[in-house]
Amino acid sequence: MVRKKVLCVLLAIILLLSISIASFASNNNIENNTQNNNIDIVNTNNIIDTNDINELTDQKNETQEKIEDINSKIEYVQTEMSKAVLEIQELDDKIKKYEQENIELKQRLENLETSITETTKQLEITTDEYNKKYKLLKDRLVTLYEEGDTAYLEVLLSAKSLSEFLGMYYAMVEIAEYDNALIDEVDQKRKTIETSKQKLENETTEVELLKVQAERSETILKNTKILQEGNIEKLSKQEKELNDEIQKYKNDIALIESKIQELNGYTGDINIQYTGGIMIWPVAVTGSRITSYYGTREHPIEGIIKLHQGIDIGSIGFGAPVVAAADGVVTYAGELGSYGNCVMVYHGDGLTTLYAHGQAIIAKNGAEVKQGDVIMKAGSTGNSTGPHLHFEVRINGVTTNPLNYVKAP
Repeated sequence: MVRKKVLCVLLAIILLLSISIASFASNNNIENNTQNNNIDIVNTNNIIDTNDINELTDQKNETQEKIEDINSKIEYVQTEMSKAVLEIQELDDKIKKYEQENIELKQRLENLETSITETTKQLEITTDEYNKKYKLLKDRLVTLYEEGDTAYLEVLLSAKSLSEFLGMYYAMVEIAEYDNALIDEVDQKRKTIETSKQKLENETTEVELLKVQAERSETILKNTKILQEGNIEKLSKQEKELNDEIQKYKNDIALIESKIQELNGYTGDINIQYTGGIMIWPVAVTGSRITSYYGTREHPIEGIIKLHQGIDIGSIGFGAPVVAAADGVVTYAGELGSYGNCVMVYHGDGLTTLYAHGQAIIAKNGAEVKQGDVIMKAGSTGNSTGPHLHFEVRINGVTTNPLNYVKAP
């Protein structure tokens, strides 16, 4: 009986151990399988991500290479285009310089030739007068020498009264003064002739030198034009369009300068005198500021514009009131090429202010304005990328830094 119980207990223990072992083995297998499956899943995900990344990286690198290649080509084209156009524009600047030199040389030649003609004519007249006066003086001296001092004494002694004596005496004094004046006049004409001859000789020599210089300058001008034409023929269509655009812009600027120079001669019907002092800020709105200063500034293609001839006042918006910086008279109110709507005010003593790119012009041409009067509304007309005021100060037509006259807020 006891033995049976012991056997039953042992069997029960063995059975429990078997179940435990089986359960542990089963759980362990499940865990292992799960871990393996998880590892497989993780590894699979890693493989997918890596492939995607590698593929995207390859695509990125390939695209970047294409972009860099394109940029390189674009940069090369732009560099070559800018260089080619720049060379043409530099030649154009030289051509204009030579043309101006030729104009000045021709003007000097004309002036000298006119002067030579006038000097020659005057020399002939002076020489003729000199010869006549000299002959008269020579005859007078011969007469005086032949008669001697006793002749004067005999005349005086022949007087029958004191009054006659005095009359003869004063007559002789006048004759003597006339003789002295004649001598001085003859001597002065002699000096004038010598000076005229020297001037004539100098001017003739200068004319010969100027003719040689003008001929050489004309040859250089001709060769420069031929070189420029040859370079233009080599330009691409895009470069030619760009060059034409630049040329049009430069011609426009030249016309504007010419117009301003014409207007600069205005004196008006009223007597204006600039009394000095600081002008007021030309924009009557708060928050305005200088966005571009007077002087040389960078440009996409060098040589198109080298000097910014005024200051640009921005942060003002469309319609901001533009006011006269000082008392004056409006010499121009209208459209002026790349300046757009423009107003010019003459302040006297050769001083003029210019206001450009207006949205609307308020002032009337020829009207008198007081400092602070609204003359224009700010805008972006003409050659402008946004609403602003281009403000210039000119002295006898030549621009100067406006900040010498106005103080920025």
